[in-house]
Amino acid sequence: MTATDTTGGLTREQLIAAGTPRRRLYIEAAPGSGKTTVAAQRFGIQRFRSASDPRAVIAVSFTRSATAELRDRVLSQWGPAALAWPHRIVTLDTIVCDLLTHLLHTGHVQWPAAHRQLTVIDHWRVLLDTSWTRREPLVVLDGRQVVTRTVTRAGRDNHPTTAAVKQALTEGLCTHQDTRRLLETALGDPDIYDVLRSHLAATARTLIVDEIFDANALDLALVHLAACAGLDVTVVGDPWQALYGFRGAQPDHVPALIRQASFIQRDLRISFRWKSTQQQLLADQLRQGHGVTLTQGEAANTDVLLALQWSHLWDAGPQVLPLAFSSNTGHTQEAACTLLLSELTQRTFGDQATFHNDALTTLGIDHQVLQRLRPRLSALLDDLSGTKELTALLAEFTDVIKEETGRQLPRRHPTHIARLQYLRTRLQTPSDRLVPGLTAHQAKGREWDHVGVCLTAAERETLRQGLKSINEDHRKLYVALTRARRTTVLLQPAPS
Repeated sequence: MTATDTTGGLTREQLIAAGTPRRRLYIEAAPGSGKTTVAAQRFGIQRFRSASDPRAVIAVSFTRSATAELRDRVLSQWGPAALAWPHRIVTLDTIVCDLLTHLLHTGHVQWPAAHRQLTVIDHWRVLLDTSWTRREPLVVLDGRQVVTRTVTRAGRDNHPTTAAVKQALTEGLCTHQDTRRLLETALGDPDIYDVLRSHLAATARTLIVDEIFDANALDLALVHLAACAGLDVTVVGDPWQALYGFRGAQPDHVPALIRQASFIQRDLRISFRWKSTQQQLLADQLRQGHGVTLTQGEAANTDVLLALQWSHLWDAGPQVLPLAFSSNTGHTQEAACTLLLSELTQRTFGDQATFHNDALTTLGIDHQVLQRLRPRLSALLDDLSGTKELTALLAEFTDVIKEETGRQLPRRHPTHIARLQYLRTRLQTPSDRLVPGLTAHQAKGREWDHVGVCLTAAERETLRQGLKSINEDHRKLYVALTRARRTTVLLQPAPS
């Protein structure tokens, strides 16, 4: 259906969703249906509805990019007054930090060295030296006292020492993961739960949550806490686009929250994305669980190639340049390869590799070091485009990283030799013929005119039998196949 029935720039269903007076609202939004526009409209309505109420109207999302997009939309639609303090649009991590800080100020949680204000960072490796180990320091509650403990994991990862973390805590430092773990534990104490419920009731009147199906157990508990505190609560999302089970998201628990807190549902079904009847029909068939067989196409005729795994993109052919090698950037070898890839993607597309910033953090690279490093990476790419032996190039790459960052990489490693070969084949392809490759996770929330997908035989069979929203692998396929405005085609199948 084409979105033509509009009032003031919004469709009728958008106006109903944005303006409903009900205090508990669940907005289910199909791809391209304008959920950010509706969330911004509802924020402004809630913000200016009661000028005499000093309590905050708050909107949250789970990523900084999504939060920035919603904030920009609110400013565009409502002006700067909409975000005058205490009204705000922030990540849910910010709310977690605020609630933990309140517990520190009230004495319900005690921090080492009696800190009441924290400096919260993304990862310990931003500040602390790490080593590849199974021993991980955890920041936990012992009663109401914050302490450090050491746990032994099954697999290795980059972790600082427990002593280093303990010292950082005495300086008022911690990570977002620490604040989440501490608050989740604290909420299990009935007295603390009541303290936080009263605090929310006194300081906020509205909570709007974007992408509710990305919420984990703590996120859902905080939404329920807000409802119990008497706030007007709106949650927005789509069960078909829930992709973050690997991060602890619990999309299957969202319906229970909606029932328990007596949310009413309003749907956004009219999509502004589809610019062809072909793509609109595909989207409808997928959502209805009908079997689909895609038309085959060529990478040269697409704007982007999508797959469910990065490895399938690298195997799709030399005309496809994926924006990552894998999702794991926690160790130095992976980070170094990511920076070399990022130099190529910037040269080709003008965009950094997907995990560029994570790689800088892992290697401890600041702006000055990066400025020195980039010309050397560019020179390595020039050598790589020729015929120089790969093991020699890897040794040269290893020396560059060590000289600029002090980090030692393996001088001979089959995985990284293979990655240099992958880059060589792309460098030997004319840059104007290269197409960017992304996973469904990275493509979520984005759109292009023409999209190619690379699917395994098993994934093609799943598609032929029809998708179910309760299955996360099916949802990944759904997201990948609903990014195009005009055409979605199947490229040469990936290996099974």
